[in-house]
Amino acid sequence: MPTFFGKSPNGQSLIFKTSWHYLINRMHWSFAIAQEIIEKRKEKKHVVATGITPSGAIHVGNLREIIIGDAVHSALITMGVEAKLIYIADTFDPLRRRYTFLPQGYEAHVGKSLSEIPDPEGCHSSYADHYLQPFLDSLDDLGIKMEIFRADAMYTSGMYVDVIKEALSRKDELAMIIEEVSGRKLPDEWAPFNPLCDLCGRITSAIVKGYDIGKEKVYYECKCGNKGVASFKGGGKLAWRVDWAARWKILGVTIEPFGKDHASPGGSFDTGTRISSEIYHYEAPYPIPFEHILLKLPGEGTKAKVTAMSSSRGTNIPVHEILEAVPPEILKHAILRARPDKHIEFDPSLPLINLIDEYEREIGGIGEGTAGKIPFRHLVTLVQIARGDFSELLCVLKRSGYEIREENEEELKEMRKKAGYAENWLWTYAPPSVKFELQLELPREEVKSLSDAQRSALKLLTQEPRGGMTLSAEDWHNKIYEVASATNTEAKEIFKVVYIVLLKKQSGPRAGWLLASLDPRFLKERFEAAALQGKTN
Repeated sequence: MPTFFGKSPNGQSLIFKTSWHYLINRMHWSFAIAQEIIEKRKEKKHVVATGITPSGAIHVGNLREIIIGDAVHSALITMGVEAKLIYIADTFDPLRRRYTFLPQGYEAHVGKSLSEIPDPEGCHSSYADHYLQPFLDSLDDLGIKMEIFRADAMYTSGMYVDVIKEALSRKDELAMIIEEVSGRKLPDEWAPFNPLCDLCGRITSAIVKGYDIGKEKVYYECKCGNKGVASFKGGGKLAWRVDWAARWKILGVTIEPFGKDHASPGGSFDTGTRISSEIYHYEAPYPIPFEHILLKLPGEGTKAKVTAMSSSRGTNIPVHEILEAVPPEILKHAILRARPDKHIEFDPSLPLINLIDEYEREIGGIGEGTAGKIPFRHLVTLVQIARGDFSELLCVLKRSGYEIREENEEELKEMRKKAGYAENWLWTYAPPSVKFELQLELPREEVKSLSDAQRSALKLLTQEPRGGMTLSAEDWHNKIYEVASATNTEAKEIFKVVYIVLLKKQSGPRAGWLLASLDPRFLKERFEAAALQGKTN
């Protein structure tokens, strides 16, 4: 059985536990794109490039670029084409403004490179690493392996020296290309290189006054009043549209996914294509423009709020945070199931559980051993019954009919991990309708209003299970319908009374699963007490 789209550190597929039959009948978009690339580009080796500026938390929306790149890269490898996946962290980009999540003091750092700004929480060596490192750790969880390039290191190492020389030597041609493609007029003093001022530390305030190609230096004047000399090696960076084209040549990029905004007519990709061809004599990469992932959250009343994800505005879910509540294969599935040209509405509440149901039904279980056999939705119920006690959870699982080998440490580890996802999803993203608390005492006020038919139903339910035997979820479900028929009551009223006496609410998780997971003696005592309480009141 082949596996695709990334592997976990132990070599197991994190996405498609699939077969050739699955692929033939459901040709995944990544294979269609890979086939077109093979037909149009004749390179013996492909380089798939992705990249993000770590200006804030790297979020689920940013992840789409990485997932698309990983999928196409994996498809190429599967089709026998040599390829590698790279990630360029734009750590040398400036801080554009003081974002709302930053302290007031960061106003002084606006315009400085992210790699040169202190970490706002003091836990990493720089602002850039503070937001970049958790994301890179998340890539390990997602099973995505790629070569990482940090822009600040690329510049200081000299990787950009030759393309900077070419850009400065052909400054006027570059300006003409940008103006023709973008339709905007550049300032008279525009230069393709932005010097890093050695006094104020900003990379957005200095103007190039001259340069010496042989000495690999530019001469600049900064708005802060400083006049200085900047080296081609880390003393500044190319303007964005020039930088993008330059890195294609430096790294040999042949394929690149990017947001649809860059693909608009006259946009940065059009500009980069001409710069790459006319200035650097390099064919622009095969483009994969994609729609954005929108965040769907509860709004006022019943209307949901749909918003664009943004690091700078803080309207996002960081990748490392969502991976605490969602198994990595589910996060990848949520993105991979949609073609790049289709937008995605990411709703981390109940629709995410529905997506997990789909994954488990169509692709396979989540986790290894017994953990992989337990539906995630059912586990959400069980962890609430266990009240955060792992030993109790194991007992609940046994009552639910699952074989638990407590001597198997690896299996217990898998169970803890999956239960952790369920608990974190519950407390972070679950709607109130999913949450419940098993009542340790009979909710006496609530059972006072039980009808005679409901009390009769409870009496019949106390007869099951006999001899302390545990019924399966299906048996309990069927039993409720039998009791409804015997008492001439609608089944929904029986379900309601079960939830009332156990959860102190009129609805809850699937009743069969709930009842099968509880101690039969507890159920018998609770149903008997509820029937008697209703009768005496």
